[in-house]
This record gives sequence, C-alpha cells and structure tokens, in this order.
Amino acid sequence: MPYRLSLLVLIAMMFSGCAMPQGDLDAQTLFEDKAARERALKIADISVESGNFPAAIDIYQKILAKNRFDEPVLYRLGETYLKAGAPQEAVTVFENLEALTPEDVKPCLGLGRANLSLYRPESADLYFAKCTEIDGENIEALSGRGIALDMAGDHKKARELYTRALMVAPDDMGILNNLALSYLMAGEYDAAIKALAPLAFTPTSTAVIRQNLAMAYGLAGDEAAAARIARLDLDHPTAENNLKFYRQIRRMEDTSLLRRLLLGPRIPEETVS
Repeated sequence: MPYRLSLLVLIAMMFSGCAMPQGDLDAQTLFEDKAARERALKIADISVESGNFPAAIDIYQKILAKNRFDEPVLYRLGETYLKAGAPQEAVTVFENLEALTPEDVKPCLGLGRANLSLYRPESADLYFAKCTEIDGENIEALSGRGIALDMAGDHKKARELYTRALMVAPDDMGILNNLALSYLMAGEYDAAIKALAPLAFTPTSTAVIRQNLAMAYGLAGDEAAAARIARLDLDHPTAENNLKFYRQIRRMEDTSLLRRLLLGPRIPEETVS
C-alpha cells in the first residue's frame, strides 16, 4: 500500500528533524528559499520511491510554477510521470526540457521512452536516433531504438542495434533479453530459446527472463519444457493459463499482435527491460 508507506516515511522524517513548516510548500517560498526547496525535493524523491507519485508531482509543479526553467525539476517531473503511467504528460515535460537543453541526452531519452509507452514506434525511433547522435555509445538509446524497431516489425535492424549496444555492454542482461525477444517476435523460436537458455538460470536472472524462455518453448510447441519452466515462478493455475495462451498464439498468423502483447503492455521503466 504505497500511500500508507509514504505516510510512514513522512512521519519518520518528522521525528528525525526533517519536518517541513506548513508554509514551506507554498510556491513563492519554494522559489525564494533554497533550503525549503531542497527539503521539498527530498520529500518528493521519497514519495516517488514509495509510489506516491501524486505527492511528488504536486511538489515539482509548485516549484515549476515560479521557475519553469528549473531543469533538474523538469527532469524529475518527466520521470515521475513515466513511472506513474502518464506518458502523454511526460512528453510535454520532456519537450519543454529539450527546448532548454537540446544537446543533453536525457530529454530525448525521456521522449523516446514516453513514445514507446504510447506505442508510437516511429516517433520513439526518431528520438532515440537523436540520442545516439549526441552519444553514440548510449546503451539505453541503442536498445530503445531496437525496441522501437521491433515494435514496427523491423527485427533485423533491431538486432543490429542490440548488437551495437552489446559491444559497449556485452553482459547486460536487459539487452540480451531484448535481443532474444526480437527472435521471439519474428517467429524464430529456436533462436529465441538458444538466446534465452543461457540467461534464465544465472545468479542474476529474473522471473521475467525465465517466463520469456517458457514462452519461447510454448510457442515452439514444446509444452513440457514450457510448463516445467513456467512453474518455477508461477502458481499452477497461472502457469496453465499461460500454456493456453501460447497455444492461441501458435494459431495466429499475424505476428503484430504478438509484438503488442510482448512490448505494448510491458514497456519497462528503462528501455533496457
């Protein structure tokens, strides 16, 4: 329950001497008093960590009401909108930030991620491409472009970008997972299994990676392997529902639906999933 957690965190701050006077959240005070601004930002950051996004957004907006050119606060606000599941609002914030800092990679990364969340692969690709012009070795931009191209169905070019990213970060589990998903969406299930199997049982693996491997086996028709791996992290009814889902996908000829199921609802907080 994030709101309760946030409340407990704020109470703890009060007992530790970090309580803010009632007037400190007034927009004029936050503009004029640097100490009040820093205390407010600390509370906003804690609110974000605990999932109380509305409280954080309210603080950021009060600060920006008196100084709309506050770049660090604009960035925080854009990131918080993304975490809160409000990508359209994030687009507006990151566009404002990009106008202030056109040579900074952060705004175009934010715009790329927001457009991924809105399932606008062409726009996302343009922003991530701009990021790579600023920083050619930025793995978030390279992998983000890969996701955008996978969304659009250009799996071959997507894999080229994942490969470029892996040249910078060869052991990055997120990029390796994205590369495997690219094979999965293209219907190359054996290649997806080959790419996922070495990742699924390493000490740094995750349930997401294991379930991606289960899906690859399921889509390839190996239901025994899919069931065995699915049950490592899922209860029996959920695993059975997933197996039924894999059967339904195998009957589909249009892979665009699979792309939406894999990428549309599951765009991660970072583009490297």
